[in-house]
Amino acid sequence: MSDEYPLEEATQRVAILAPTPRDAELCGQILTDAGIGFELCANMTSLCAAISSGIGVGLAPEGHLNDSALVKLENALRDQPEWSDFPLLVLLGNHELSSERVDRLLSLGNVTLVPSPIRIAVFVSKLKARLRDRQRQVAVRNLLLERRQAADAAEVDSRRLRMALQAGEMGIWEWSPQGLYWSPRFYELYGFDSAVTPDPERCFERVHPDDRDELIEQWTKSITEATDLDIEFRIYHPTLGLRWLSAAGEPLSSTSGKVVRNTGVIWDVTERHEIEASLREARELAESANRSKSEFLANMSHEIRTPMTAILGYVDLLRESSGGSETNDYIETIRRNGFYLLDIINDILDLSKIEAERVELVSEPFSPLQLVEDVRNMMSVRASDNGIRFVVECHDGIPGTVFADQKRLKQILINLVGNAIKFTDQGAVTLSTQYEAATNLISFQVTDTGIGMTERQIKRLFQPFTQVDASDSRRHEGTGLGLAISKRLANIMGGNITVESESGVGSCFTASIDAGNVKTGEMVVAVASPEQQQSAAPDENTPLDCSVLVVDDRRDIRFLATRLLSKAGARITEADDGQEAVEIVQEMIRNDRVVDLILLDMQMPRLDGYRTTEQLRRLGFQGPIVALTADAMKDDMKRCLECGCNDYLSKPIDKTALVSCVRRHTTR
Repeated sequence: MSDEYPLEEATQRVAILAPTPRDAELCGQILTDAGIGFELCANMTSLCAAISSGIGVGLAPEGHLNDSALVKLENALRDQPEWSDFPLLVLLGNHELSSERVDRLLSLGNVTLVPSPIRIAVFVSKLKARLRDRQRQVAVRNLLLERRQAADAAEVDSRRLRMALQAGEMGIWEWSPQGLYWSPRFYELYGFDSAVTPDPERCFERVHPDDRDELIEQWTKSITEATDLDIEFRIYHPTLGLRWLSAAGEPLSSTSGKVVRNTGVIWDVTERHEIEASLREARELAESANRSKSEFLANMSHEIRTPMTAILGYVDLLRESSGGSETNDYIETIRRNGFYLLDIINDILDLSKIEAERVELVSEPFSPLQLVEDVRNMMSVRASDNGIRFVVECHDGIPGTVFADQKRLKQILINLVGNAIKFTDQGAVTLSTQYEAATNLISFQVTDTGIGMTERQIKRLFQPFTQVDASDSRRHEGTGLGLAISKRLANIMGGNITVESESGVGSCFTASIDAGNVKTGEMVVAVASPEQQQSAAPDENTPLDCSVLVVDDRRDIRFLATRLLSKAGARITEADDGQEAVEIVQEMIRNDRVVDLILLDMQMPRLDGYRTTEQLRRLGFQGPIVALTADAMKDDMKRCLECGCNDYLSKPIDKTALVSCVRRHTTR
């Protein structure tokens, strides 16, 4: 049957109603000789099946078309698709047919009556003509099918586009030389009534004045120069107020380059702009909070360190003037506890600076072996007082110079060694140094034979304000900040601090930092520390021969600085604040007098030290200005130097550092 063949091939075959072997043999021979494919159907049911399965032409003897056969044939032809006009050839007998019979046969549709006797050549010609008709029908059918599939695909794409536009709440426009189209959503976005005729000028009227010119320019270029349109702009919606819209359009040009169509989409992006504005506001608030936090730290440092300067300074003055040993013991107790309180204050301020991300490292080249030696010299006495040994070991391959923040590394090592000594009653504390070239990390191991720690204690070890022994009866003092600060500093310096410990056996802390690269690293010129200043100073026994203007709004600090410098031989003038200092220097310049050095507090009312320095330099004062700062932030040093200061000292004032600094800047 024909369903064994593809449709195009089946339509080139003929289905023959041949109920008798003779009919089959005769018809089959004729079609075979003509090169026409065929199928033999023994009854009307088989012929109808062949027609339904797509056979090209039907051939049936009139004598076998009784009423029941005709009904079956009519049903089969009626079920044909719309494109099909099935050709049927009816072979007439030698008898004459009535007109009613002829009409009945012709009513079947595309019927060709072949009279008897049959002329084979004419018969074959008619049969081939009907097969060609059938082939044309199939071609039309294929074309219609392609068009329907294309239409279906276009409808699917259109439906998807509509759904996307609806989901994105997008409007569309289409411009051509013949006119402009706006979708319903386009009208809604602009707040236009649906009866309004599309016109670009109507849109421009509702655009924010600051955005209008750019939109007009892009629109004009898109319909005249075939450039893409891509813009965000504001409009005044009649009911919603100020809204943000985003538009994107693509032009279509003819072969001559003329724009024949411009299609685009437009949507509301107000919510996105509001979110962005909220994020900007939140970022600004966060930055403001950080600034406030930094300012608070600076103020707290000033407010705390300034009275500590007075306390410790006056204690030193008392110690120098006291005659009795018992009084000296009292004074030393006050001094020792004052410095202990200062250490606590420094720890709290350090942690606050780290949490505020305000720690700035000052990298410089230095010898790690010399640093370890300095730590040994500082901590050996404490270890000896505790009845234990302090051992220093250095492995082979330690670089002669590393590039890092020496002050912060020293702070870490002193904390680790100090803790080890504090928690070790017998045995030794060992500081071991090694360098790993593969990672460029230099590490310092602090091992002790002390009380050790449990796993639970190790987990809490690096948390701020947490101590290994937090009980009321704990033996060892401390804020619990040192290790937290040290670990975070090590992290900032490109390394880490790890710990291994066993309760009752001892602990091993390993601090590592990035060793840097002295050859390629950028050298940072650091202001000398008080220790460096002292070692670089001229002979300390030589009296000062200079005049100094001491500027501080705190009478206690002025008196202390005046007392210390006067005893060292300096001639002192005092100023209550920056404004008075400017006036004093102004008067000196008018009278051709000069002060050799100005010691200037940086945080004062009316006129702070930074603005005071700038005004003094504008007046023409060329002498050294030494800033006196609480040093809450590391960038205080940089700011002091940038505003015109020559040096700086941190509070609380150290007598030796103060005198050495003045001597260095005034010695000629």
